[in-house]
Amino acid sequence: MPGNNKRAMILEAAVHTVEVSGAAHLTIDAVAVAAGVSKGGLLYHFPSKQALLEGMLEYFLEQMNSRTAAYQASHPDDANVALVARIIEEHDQKPAQRAMARAILAAAAEDPDLLAPTRQVVKLAFDEAAQGSTPPDMGWVLLLAVEGLRFLEVLKMLPLSRAERKHLHTTLLDLARSHAT
Repeated sequence: MPGNNKRAMILEAAVHTVEVSGAAHLTIDAVAVAAGVSKGGLLYHFPSKQALLEGMLEYFLEQMNSRTAAYQASHPDDANVALVARIIEEHDQKPAQRAMARAILAAAAEDPDLLAPTRQVVKLAFDEAAQGSTPPDMGWVLLLAVEGLRFLEVLKMLPLSRAERKHLHTTLLDLARSHAT
């Protein structure tokens, strides 16, 4: 969570607003009410809706990176640990995290530059997937499958049951481990 408690509280309120009401209802006023702060107090931390969305993206990436890093640190000797950690992180995302991703995606449709900070994260993910897999492109295929799942889940379009989703998750993990370098 970001270091500033008020800022973190506002980001949590923004996530909650999107989760409960949808990305279209993410407004400065709605988030201020949800956070229990004045509009001026919110604008002190996030001077515009764009700044709030950028904060949400930063928060989302921090959470994602924290979960993958924690898995990697606790399983340093696992085969293809970076890719396995990403597969697990995607599978274990909470509804609030998927809601946050929906809000960011909706905003990025209007302003693609919003996603600029993710380019480095995506590049690192592809590098790690290739380095940990034999052949390297198998890592890319698995990473693309994981990100495709994430995208369909964010859009609430994944037609798989919970059991099918769990089986697919296990299959992806097995493939990542069996194609480790």
